[in-house]
Amino acid sequence: MDSQASFTTFDDLVSNVTITDREAACWRRQDCYSCTHDKHGCGWCPFSSTCVPASALTDPVKHKNICPLASERWELRTKALGCGCSTTTLLSIIVTVFATIAGLLLLAALIWILKNLNPFFGSGVVAGTELEVKEDGTREEHEWHSPGLGSRLRAWLKPEPDLSKQSEQEAITERSRLLG
Repeated sequence: MDSQASFTTFDDLVSNVTITDREAACWRRQDCYSCTHDKHGCGWCPFSSTCVPASALTDPVKHKNICPLASERWELRTKALGCGCSTTTLLSIIVTVFATIAGLLLLAALIWILKNLNPFFGSGVVAGTELEVKEDGTREEHEWHSPGLGSRLRAWLKPEPDLSKQSEQEAITERSRLLG
């Protein structure tokens, strides 16, 4: 093949360069920037300061011995995200994004479930107007407010005893005596 052939894609370039040529081209690089921006598709292993043939940031998934030191396998840097972003950083960002999306979906599902269970827990109305019809036929209108969550929790945790001096049965008995 002609040595001055033009290549249209990175894959065309890599397919025309043998593995040993590519390794030699990468191993010559001594800093991260020149390594990651090399035309042969190299990646930078930061702990050993080594430039190795690696075209994608996900190459450590496919090749476990991509870097000279096994501990730096996931610290590979490539041209895609530069010298400041390793495979570990990329994977942690991806996991964080998906965990955030999952958390938001879970929260939305919880809110939807609570809204649909609302008839079971009550009407959901927190204030309104109550019309009371007295025994003599008169009507009395007054506003009411639902107790807040704090008062509901206090009532549930520590119920207060009824300290009224007159029981409900005594009030009914007294009213029936008065009415005849």
